[in-house]
Amino acid sequence: MIFFRKILFPFTIIYFLITCFRNILFDLQLLKSRSFDYPLIGVGNLSSGGTGKTPLVEYIFKNFSDSFNLSLLSRGYKRSGSGYIRAGDNSSPSLIGDEPYQIFKKFRNIQVAVDGNRIRGVENLINEIPNLQGVVLDDCFQHRYIDLKLNILLTTYQNPFFKDCILPSGNLRESSAGYHRADVIIVTKCPLSLNSIKMDEFKGSINLKNHQSLFFTSIEYNNTLFGKESIKLNKLKKFKILLVTGIANNTPLLEFLNKQNIEFDHLNFNDHHNYSTNDIEKIKKDYFDRIIITTEKDYIKINQLGLKNDLYYLKIETKFLRDENSFKKIIRNTLSN
Repeated sequence: MIFFRKILFPFTIIYFLITCFRNILFDLQLLKSRSFDYPLIGVGNLSSGGTGKTPLVEYIFKNFSDSFNLSLLSRGYKRSGSGYIRAGDNSSPSLIGDEPYQIFKKFRNIQVAVDGNRIRGVENLINEIPNLQGVVLDDCFQHRYIDLKLNILLTTYQNPFFKDCILPSGNLRESSAGYHRADVIIVTKCPLSLNSIKMDEFKGSINLKNHQSLFFTSIEYNNTLFGKESIKLNKLKKFKILLVTGIANNTPLLEFLNKQNIEFDHLNFNDHHNYSTNDIEKIKKDYFDRIIITTEKDYIKINQLGLKNDLYYLKIETKFLRDENSFKKIIRNTLSN
């Protein structure tokens, strides 16, 4: 791995110069950002993915969509549709993207739309939705053409941005110095046992700016599996299990299942994998006697292909390790003003 990173380093320098030049143009206002008279909350990362944006977006909707008229705008990564699409009864994961579709199915009291052109997407939501009180924009930290009222940056505890480098040698989309644009920095996927001393040590490594707040979160898995019926995870210990995943970082899930003493085989696909009938036939042939556990995102796609095995998914949620009320206050104040 180190050898390949050295080979790619010249391309890293080129990418670094391009992204730095672009950011300088925005900082000097030679490239303009569009402002809206609506609270726009951005959730993004410096890295290329796997920081836990979707669980945090769901956390915001779970806690605030009953009190505020909110919408989600995403680019809809790897979707088959193009342009602006507002989610509806005829939507599918392939049409609008995995995460937007998942959120659309879970939170029917919000409006979900996808558009690679974020300015056009926000304009359409404002024009279409009466009494709109806020828009959450997913994966938009590098999309500087929109002026956000609250800019939330996510970074993982295991691979924080200040220990990473720019693509293709590393995983960063831009220089780590870009963190200064964030209003809130959330360290995700922390160990549940992380104590205040370790948190403060981590905080010292970031060099927070005066306008920034720092929070620590972990992923919390539900011990109940969901599917055509719900069942406690510990009830499956005597069965043969197949874990099927198509996510960017499955390490926390593997660690959770191992801690539950669940024995399983693992069929691992790339993030945002579009499951095919060939995939399903392979599972039917090679794992016909298995109970299948998957992620909520993957469940939606696999279930549509008519797999006859017992199919269940694990829900995950964002768990704040401290200062949760302070974070909620920031969100509430952003949406209220």
